[in-house]
Amino acid sequence: MRRKTLLCFARLLALGLLPLCLAGRAAALRLPPGEFDWGPLASRLSDPAGGTHVKVLGPLFEVGADQRQLRFWAVRPFCSAAAESEDKGAGEFLWPVSFAWDFRENHSIRILTSFLTDFDRNDPGSRWHWWLFPFWFQGRDAQGRSYAALFPFGGTIHDFLGQDEVDFVLFPIYGHSRFKDEDSYQVLWPVFCRENSDRNDRFRVWPLYGWNIRRGEFDKRFCLWPIFNWVRYDHPGASGYGYLVFPLWGHIKRENQEAWMILPPFFKYGAGGGQSMGYMPWPFIQWSSGQVDKFYLWPLWGYKNEQFIHSGFYLWPLGWWKNIDRANESVHRYTFAPLWFSESAWRAARPPPAAPPDTPAVTNCVSRYWHLWPLCSYERLGDQARFRSLFLWPLRRTAPVEREYAPVWTIYQHTRAGGNADDEVLWGLLRHQRRGATAGRTALFPLVEWSYDRETQSRDWALLKGFVGYERAGPRKAVRVLWFLRFGRAAPEREQP
Repeated sequence: MRRKTLLCFARLLALGLLPLCLAGRAAALRLPPGEFDWGPLASRLSDPAGGTHVKVLGPLFEVGADQRQLRFWAVRPFCSAAAESEDKGAGEFLWPVSFAWDFRENHSIRILTSFLTDFDRNDPGSRWHWWLFPFWFQGRDAQGRSYAALFPFGGTIHDFLGQDEVDFVLFPIYGHSRFKDEDSYQVLWPVFCRENSDRNDRFRVWPLYGWNIRRGEFDKRFCLWPIFNWVRYDHPGASGYGYLVFPLWGHIKRENQEAWMILPPFFKYGAGGGQSMGYMPWPFIQWSSGQVDKFYLWPLWGYKNEQFIHSGFYLWPLGWWKNIDRANESVHRYTFAPLWFSESAWRAARPPPAAPPDTPAVTNCVSRYWHLWPLCSYERLGDQARFRSLFLWPLRRTAPVEREYAPVWTIYQHTRAGGNADDEVLWGLLRHQRRGATAGRTALFPLVEWSYDRETQSRDWALLKGFVGYERAGPRKAVRVLWFLRFGRAAPEREQP
């Protein structure tokens, strides 16, 4: 598919009347040829992975392309946009005020609580919707039917809150929802409700009396909610009954389990199917054994083990951990919010073909990420890695923040790809580049810079961007004075590493 990039940052409606549209395509941007480095003022340089970046005034303006030639640009801290993949692009204007994205033929824009989505930009009759939540809803569904609604006065909304269609008049006075062949009617919601279909039978005069029957599964009823509640289960192998007299006691008796409650939800004990659990009292002490092994001493400490997921907490809600162990892969996450977060992914590599049959697999760390907020962060994927400081956004890699804001507060950054590495301080005031083991360059703008390339046996240095300088390439040597004067045999022009 042809590379597409969304650079529509905002289609703002000032007071709902004035449109402001900033549009373009990142793929259409062209980078200037050649490399140059004028520190924080302006530069065009390649990164260790092979991408190209043009920067002006430190982090404020940037145009670039990554190693896959996917384009991006930013005018920070106001707007930015990027092609995130071959068929996905995104842009933002004063995020989180405005955000826009394309995915294949889908085009969407969010401005505050206004959501506009065109599900196929190439089809004038495609499905679309514009929701100014929670007041105005308008669009066309996949069957070509148009709808509109003004909350709370009235109208129709399609494909909303898991329902195919929702109709209402002077909410909560009257409402109707439809899902497939199931119709539900509400009057003075949540007081009166009625639904009767092949699958469901629901009736409610809340809080006096009501029932919810799903044929072949259960029959749930209440009287003087939440005081009296009872249920009958019709599942083969799990049929039974249950009741709850709130807040005194409750009991559930099914073929495969049984549970008792005292002062629900504070005290509960249940057992069945090789599993037992209890609250003593909830939420402070919770435990279970069997397929789910859990013990919580909330909010101090707790753990839960279920199949291949092992998780827990300490000093809730600050500390969390989760380990996901699948065949040949595991992911480990640790959090102490908002200061610390780390995640690492491990995979078992297959032994080489010539290895003995009983050679165990070697587990390799294929990716790693951590941040110590607000000081620094580190991430690695394969042979590419990045360390940076400061790190003022407390969440892991939020794409709009990475494009629009993070470069503004990143005063030091180290990036690496294979044997190539870059270090940058204060947006290029001090820069060190290394390309493999044979070439490198260091610059302290505008005072001094020097570089070397062992393969071509070249070396050069300059003061004040060429006020005085020296260059050598093999047997050829030259001295530069006053930027324009050159003495000796000039070395051939070459790009910076």
